[in-house]
This record gives sequence, C-alpha cells and structure tokens, in this order.
Amino acid sequence: MSLERPSDNMARPGLSRRDFRVMNSDVSLICGGTNPDRRLRRAEIWVLAYEARFSRFRESSELSRLNQMAGRPFRASPALFSLVKMAVDLANRSGGLFDPTMLGALEHAGYDRSFELLAANRQVQSGAPPRASFQQVGLDQSAREISLPAGVGLDLGGIGKGWAVDRLAKILGVPCLVNAGGDVFAAGVPGDGEKWRVGVANPFSAEEDLLMLSVRDRGVATSSSLTRRWQAGGAMLHHLIDPRTGEPSTSDAVQVTVVAPSATEADYHAKLRLLLGAEQGRAYLDREPTVEGLIVRADSSESHSSGLGQFL
Repeated sequence: MSLERPSDNMARPGLSRRDFRVMNSDVSLICGGTNPDRRLRRAEIWVLAYEARFSRFRESSELSRLNQMAGRPFRASPALFSLVKMAVDLANRSGGLFDPTMLGALEHAGYDRSFELLAANRQVQSGAPPRASFQQVGLDQSAREISLPAGVGLDLGGIGKGWAVDRLAKILGVPCLVNAGGDVFAAGVPGDGEKWRVGVANPFSAEEDLLMLSVRDRGVATSSSLTRRWQAGGAMLHHLIDPRTGEPSTSDAVQVTVVAPSATEADYHAKLRLLLGAEQGRAYLDREPTVEGLIVRADSSESHSSGLGQFL
C-alpha cells in the first residue's frame, strides 16, 4: 500500500480514475477535463513502456544493458542519458549523500531482484560491499555516451519513479493527481476548486493517517526504512543505502515525507533527509525555501519543518 493515498478525491464530480500496478508499485491516476479516459490510457501505456526501458530488474531493459556494458562506453537513448545526467547532477548537488551507483551495495545486501520475489530471509553476500561513486560515471553529451567503470552499476530507483510521475502529470494535464506507490504529483485543482488531499500513512499503523496534506501544483514523496525490508544474517535490512557506509541506513529517522515543486525533487529531498537523521534533516528542510516536510523517528515521535502548516 502506498504511503500517500488519493483519499476522498474521487468523491468530487467530473473526475475519472485508473488503477494498475507498475514499477513494483500500485499506481492511481486521476484527472478531469475533456476526454479523460483517452489521457488516462495514454498515461498508462507510457509508464508501462517506461518500466520496460528503465527497470534494473528486466535483463532486456536499456538500463540493464548499460549496467552490463560497464567498462565500455554505452551509447544511450536521449531519455536514458537525460535520466542518468539528472541523477549525477543531483548526486553532485547532495555532495554524494544521494548516489545512483549504489546498485552493488543493494545487491550485496540481498536486494538483487524485484521486491515481490525476495524471500523473507535472504543471504547477504560475504565480504565488504563493492565501493562505487557517482564521480566515476562518465557522461559525453556530444556522443550521448555513458561510461561506467567495470563492476559499477546504476540503480535509478526512487528518483526515476519521481521523474516518471512528473511526466505522467504532464500527459494527463490539469487537473490531475498521480500517485505511484508513495510518489505523488498534484496539478491544478479538482472541479470544486479545493486543493487535492493527500494522506500520509502512519508507518507504525498503516491504516491510519498521520496527517492530511492539501496540495496544488506540488510533488509529495515519502521515504521509509520500514518498507521494502527483509531479513538477512539475523538482521533486518532495507533498501535505503547510505553512500557514506555502503550499507542500509541506521539513522533515527524511519520515515520522511516531503512537499516540493516536483515529485522528483520531493523524492530526492525525502531520501536525503532520512539519511541525515531527524535533527539534521529538520534543519536542512528549514533551510530549503521551496521544500517542507515531516520526519518520523524510530520512537514514533514527529517533527516538521516550519512551513509545513501551509499544506495542512
């Protein structure tokens, strides 16, 4: 179940909805305006094609072929080159706290296949996880070539899903709400003029909402270390790798929800705030003028940025 839910938005008149599963996520598309069913179908076709091209779990995907070509230049499609460049730019912006080259560390921890196929108890590979860095990724804009060092692979993961959500919203037009397993973009306002309502689930009681956000022309994303978990070597592991250690994060923040100008930005900031931990994450949010958020600690206590109230 996604961490953000469309809630009661469908009670409003003049809206159409489409639900399906893709990118290992439950996806809900809601839109209004003329010919909504045609736009909903177009958006579904687009995101199914996106998964086929950029999933690391499909051997035939372009991303998988790039990873298989590590050690040699790979001529990428314009879309893949744009995605990888965006990821590397964000890694530079974060000072390396966000790093798309953590695929080896993810696989070392046991996340080597689509999550629904993972056994509850996985075997951690022996030895230290492979070390990699976004600084090792070569990008030749003129030739549209991506060069990965031998043994280095990319996982576009959540940031790629945020990017896809933003593009789905453009396909659907205004008004619309896109919810892809915790990455949301809400465009315009529904027919009654009220903002879109997005519920944020309680990580310790998934059927309850911690709060209800009211958003317009904003992305919302939640990053949590309590989902996508598995047991390995007697320990509970999760999918949020800290590039500073190459291992799953051990910060005191277990869930971070962020409201930002786009789903891509929201996903990026949510993951960074979780890795930073509650205190540093809150301070960082307060320094970002267009980003607000809620942080939940392991003891279930909460803190939020000073400007989150505008979305409540």
